[in-house]
Amino acid sequence: MPRRNPAKRLTGKQRERIDEMRERRLQNNHEKKCAVWEKFAESEVFPPEEGRVISHFGFNVEVEDPLGMRFRCAIRETAGQEPVCGDRVQWSRSANGLPQGVIWSIYARKNALQRPSFGGHVQTVAANIDLLMITLAADKPNMGLLDRYLVAAEANAMEAVVVVNKMDKLDGRDSLTQVFESYVEMGYRICYVSAHTSQGMAGLDAVLRDRTSLFAGHSGVGKSSIIGRWIQGEASPIIGASHEPTGGGRHTTTVARLYHLSAGGCLIDSPGIREFGLVNVAKESLAGYFRDIAQNARPCRFSNCSHQHEPECGVKEAVSSGKVSQKRYDSLLRIFHSL
Repeated sequence: MPRRNPAKRLTGKQRERIDEMRERRLQNNHEKKCAVWEKFAESEVFPPEEGRVISHFGFNVEVEDPLGMRFRCAIRETAGQEPVCGDRVQWSRSANGLPQGVIWSIYARKNALQRPSFGGHVQTVAANIDLLMITLAADKPNMGLLDRYLVAAEANAMEAVVVVNKMDKLDGRDSLTQVFESYVEMGYRICYVSAHTSQGMAGLDAVLRDRTSLFAGHSGVGKSSIIGRWIQGEASPIIGASHEPTGGGRHTTTVARLYHLSAGGCLIDSPGIREFGLVNVAKESLAGYFRDIAQNARPCRFSNCSHQHEPECGVKEAVSSGKVSQKRYDSLLRIFHSL
């Protein structure tokens, strides 16, 4: 007989028990972290100062001071939340002469990129982002993922830039120009590049200068390869060997990390994802984050309109008149039902 999927036999109580075990595991990790650093955090430290979080991995937070020196820091309970890459923090360096310190608090964030995590939790990827560099592969752009990232950018006051990498895999870009034509009309910047041949990389340099930019996208689209073109004097992102069937680099970034540009500005390399879920986006406000819909659709009759069956739906009218494409409407509905 074929083996049954054990997940299908779980009862509601069993699922609750699994969630409780995950919660206890998270609490135990938190208590261990506090125990590891408690003795150090109570030692003699210098007066508080401002710093920037470069990365956060395990129990360690790497903080950079205004001179570019980096310190491995503990987190006090007074911080209120876990610091993430890009956070501005109030911290104190240790008086023991070692590159160590203590984080006391986190300054208010301008914005943050977040996504759902297991157990109903929310993972904050990075904070205080100017540009969200949504990276796609030219030979197979994931348009559904692009639309989700665009919603996240609009909802969190980030400027979105679409980076189409691996242009060396195509003979030309005419077909891609048609794919992204509607996004250009919406006002989004599209950058066609190849990290392998350096095509279009000079143009990206001007876009990134003096900004804090986060590269995000599907695993294996070449984010780390692109960032590696600019990193000088720092440990470059690790790029995995190519996957034979696809020729794409395997994803190796495991935590978000900030790098400095020699011409000014910062880059954040974030872990690649298989899918990107939205948080803190209400169904009622979703259509307003689609630029083409917000620009061309009049308000719906009902505030909780699902944009499917209700009468006097401004979104459906815009689709019928050709002001909004069917593909974008379908994308809106997919995201709507996922919230």
